[in-house]
Amino acid sequence: MSWRFSLVGRLVASLIIVTVMFGVVAAATGTFTLHREINEAMDNSMQEAARRLLPLVIDDLFGRETLQPPREMAEAVSQEDGQRLIYQVRDSQGRIMLHSHGAPATPLTTGLTRGFSQEAGWRVYTEPAVSGTLFVQVAESDERRNEETLEAAAGFLVPMIALTPLSAIFAWLTLTRFMRPIGKLRADISARDGDNLAAIDTEHLPVELAAIAKSVNRLMRRLHMAMEAEKEFTANAAHELRTPIAGALAQAERMIAEATDDAGMKRPRQIKAALVSLSNLSEKLMQLARADAGIAAGKSADLGAVVALVVADFEQYAENKSRLSLKRPSKGTVEVAIDPDALAIVTRNLIENALRHGARGRTVVIRVDDSAGLSVINEGPVVPAPDRLLRRFERGTTPSGGSGLGLAIVSKILQQTGATLSLNSPASGREDGFEATIRFACATAIPATLRDGLPSGSA
Repeated sequence: MSWRFSLVGRLVASLIIVTVMFGVVAAATGTFTLHREINEAMDNSMQEAARRLLPLVIDDLFGRETLQPPREMAEAVSQEDGQRLIYQVRDSQGRIMLHSHGAPATPLTTGLTRGFSQEAGWRVYTEPAVSGTLFVQVAESDERRNEETLEAAAGFLVPMIALTPLSAIFAWLTLTRFMRPIGKLRADISARDGDNLAAIDTEHLPVELAAIAKSVNRLMRRLHMAMEAEKEFTANAAHELRTPIAGALAQAERMIAEATDDAGMKRPRQIKAALVSLSNLSEKLMQLARADAGIAAGKSADLGAVVALVVADFEQYAENKSRLSLKRPSKGTVEVAIDPDALAIVTRNLIENALRHGARGRTVVIRVDDSAGLSVINEGPVVPAPDRLLRRFERGTTPSGGSGLGLAIVSKILQQTGATLSLNSPASGREDGFEATIRFACATAIPATLRDGLPSGSA
């Protein structure tokens, strides 16, 4: 499934984006707060260092000569403070009397006001002593403070960045697991069609999905009722039409027999042709109703024997006697998983279509092979997009009559058995013609010698 159109992908991407955005905001706020707290802690450290330094400075200054030049006082501070804090001791005139190791030789500040000040990249704390005659200044560079802040911020930013991909993977796995019921519901709905309108099991679905499944079940119940009503109407209408059509045909035949000239026969013959067409349509509707009712599954049939019976029935009519060529395996019986009556309907419709729409007077080939295949091939013009003929009441561009239901009935019956129907035009190995090929599922080939040894009626 494409990430762009995947619901899980969108949810994961949204969660990661929101998490990163909130993380950035939290990091910025935390860094600002951390910087302030670090500055406060360092300011306190500077004050404490200045107060610890005062006694040492006073003792050292009063114990030396006044004219001695300023000197470093590395021994006055600890090793840790000496790495980040510097000191200067100045008199009331601002002159440097004493400074720590690493402190600049120039004054840190221009003024000597007690408290904190910010000058030239230094954070300076000034502490007066001896009635304002001495001033101790403790300083720390801003660069050092910023470095401390960045190190502290990196302590929680780096883990957050490292955990973001893991969070995405965890979110993906979690959402995929939680979305499985949706996939199952989708598969259950996809499995429903005109032949399977069974209710979807809602027992193990989450509450939200169970409500959707129940709505689908109600829809399928209404659809089932509508389809049953349609099937019943079609079957009843076709059945009820048979008797009056047969009576009308008999009357038309009588009118033709009683006519004394061709002019008197013209109208009865037109009536007869219309009644024959209506009778054929009624017969197709009856077959369609049986196909919709599911007549194909549950039994098996001898493919070659059923096809031979249908071919023999067509050859009873003089116009078909020399047009059909049946080719079947010379040895063995091909058993296919389909009801014999349904197989006869399928074969009859294919042969009827081939005779009606093929080139007049040309041979129609019916081939049965050992691999449970049945092919019906005729000669005639090429039919563009033959698969569209599987729709109900769809007819090709042919002058021959027809209801447009033959191939639709064949397709409906074969759907119930797992068989496949392929239509090709031109036919295989030819430049014209039409070929319908069926591959039956669950077929077994029984050798003739074994078949002869079976009791009658078992195959």
